Amino acid sequence: MGHMRGNPARGRDVAWRARLPGGGAGMTERVVHGARSCAALAMLVCLCALAIPGGKGVAAAEVPPPSALPAATYPATFSEQRFIRMDDGIELGATITYPSRDGSAPAPGRFPVVLNMTPYSRNGVCGCESASNYATRGFVLAVVDVRGTGGSQGNLDGNYFSPREARDGYDLVEYLGTQPWSTGKVGMSGGSYLGITQYLTAEQDPPHLAAIAPNEAVADLYNDAAFPGGILSLSFDAQYLAVQGAPGLTGPNTEPTMIPGTLTAKYEQATGRSIAFDYLENPREGSFYYERSPITRVAKIHVPVFALDGWRDAFAAGNIRMYRALERRKNVETLLNVGPCTHKGCGPPIDPTEEPAGIDNIQAQQLQFFQRHLMGMEVPDLPRVRVYVQRAEKYLNTTTWPPPSTAVRPEYLGSQTISTKRPAESTSSYITNPAAGLSMSLDQQGTVAISPYVPLDQRSEEEQGLTWRTPTLSAPLTLAGPIALHLVASSTASDTDWFAKISDVAPDGSQTIVSEGQLRASLRALARGSTTKQPLETLTMAESLTPGQFYDYEISIAPTAWEFATGHSLQLRLTSYNMPNALPATLTFDGSSPASSSFVPLSPATNTVRYGGSDATTLRLPISTQQSP
Repeated sequence: MGHMRGNPARGRDVAWRARLPGGGAGMTERVVHGARSCAALAMLVCLCALAIPGGKGVAAAEVPPPSALPAATYPATFSEQRFIRMDDGIELGATITYPSRDGSAPAPGRFPVVLNMTPYSRNGVCGCESASNYATRGFVLAVVDVRGTGGSQGNLDGNYFSPREARDGYDLVEYLGTQPWSTGKVGMSGGSYLGITQYLTAEQDPPHLAAIAPNEAVADLYNDAAFPGGILSLSFDAQYLAVQGAPGLTGPNTEPTMIPGTLTAKYEQATGRSIAFDYLENPREGSFYYERSPITRVAKIHVPVFALDGWRDAFAAGNIRMYRALERRKNVETLLNVGPCTHKGCGPPIDPTEEPAGIDNIQAQQLQFFQRHLMGMEVPDLPRVRVYVQRAEKYLNTTTWPPPSTAVRPEYLGSQTISTKRPAESTSSYITNPAAGLSMSLDQQGTVAISPYVPLDQRSEEEQGLTWRTPTLSAPLTLAGPIALHLVASSTASDTDWFAKISDVAPDGSQTIVSEGQLRASLRALARGSTTKQPLETLTMAESLTPGQFYDYEISIAPTAWEFATGHSLQLRLTSYNMPNALPATLTFDGSSPASSSFVPLSPATNTVRYGGSDATTLRLPISTQQSP
């Protein structure tokens, strides 16, 4: 049989992906040249910094991150509600909490402001920061319902993460930065939706924005959330769309003087079109997602950024890509902290099966970050990159991601084996099974919104797909970075899905999921800027397979930091179904005429993987030699 590669990406629709880290030889040459020309200066700066006791140049590893909140500087807080008018006349409901001496009025003086923008009702679920923690430490915390939710006017027509919402962020920052009680320094914080709005607002470049601390934020709305690898994320999308809108619509303003505006808000909210229609009508990457994805305009962010996430969050890969793009900025502090947590937190009840030891106090670190950039305080440096190495139960501090000590090692797949030695040419096949994938029901993608995180033993899928393992490890093996699979495969169908799952196999045979990646075969065309270490597809136009024809697929597997213990093995399993998280079909939806929508399931198939030869199926592993402190 013949061999054919996917067509290269073309056109301006995918040009933004070339700006991602690893985006071409020209970028590499400039970085290398800059590194050489600045080496002597960097050494001099480091020596000078170390000579200054307590200066900002002190190495981050010398001062552990704070484990407790800074001491309160005010004994009480005072809150008030108000409307804030946007440039188009829509008024957004806000709760503003100030430092106070006795709780009866704001303390005199000017204070820096931290803004949270929530769709979950600031008087309900919210998902916002603790007003007391911030206000008692000299910050004003402003929590605002995004338009079309809670106590805010407007509706949700095309609104979630839209250019209009980003403009609202700009208006809010400028309002808060010009009040008589404000120092003019405004920061933003919060997780998930509240994290995404930070990136989008920062890209508007409001003059009074001084720093942001986005947590668990989507960078690429299409590939990180709605259609990872071009496959509709059924479990996530169903839960996400179920909770979006409902909490916000139930949360009115509670200030009596705001009643007339609140009645207007509730009427306007009721007139909106379901946001679900917008996503379902756009099953391919395109302008709808580009204008809502922070990664497309990352060069417009000029303020310090403290990006936070957890390895068990479906958005971690995208948030790390954002960090890698942002860290290239000169003289702008950019930090990354990735813990062992899920999208909704660590330990029971969110993660009832595991409670990792020694987890960072993230709010303490955020407050220290804002003390530096909003208050101008001299505080110790935070680690530039701090990641939790799972199973080692320790944090690793480093200067960049992946760590400088990480080297990508190609491992070749053979018949059930993973080895550094290229095997003889051969093939293995499996029949696709619609029942496969149930072991991932309560993993990253399925638990972002409502469900708890309960990773299941992967032995439940031992009869599905194809499985490969390394020999039993004679020494610990640490992965720290993105993982990639170069797959050479064919299918008897015109389209199929690929799900690649890395697991840790213990001596007792149990299989713990480490990381996963997925790709719809017809969307295999690579984007400009894609690399073998971190592949990226255009995800814009489907190209049907010729049954029986072998193709190259570059499948990105989410980054991780994980230690495989002595006596364990690393496992890769490849399947073609992942229910209920991934929809094994193509849905064409028309919101104006739902009855005319179509649903075309993937056909059952025999899928074949080819090993060895000059173009061998290869797993690229980020092997770290750096020891965690």
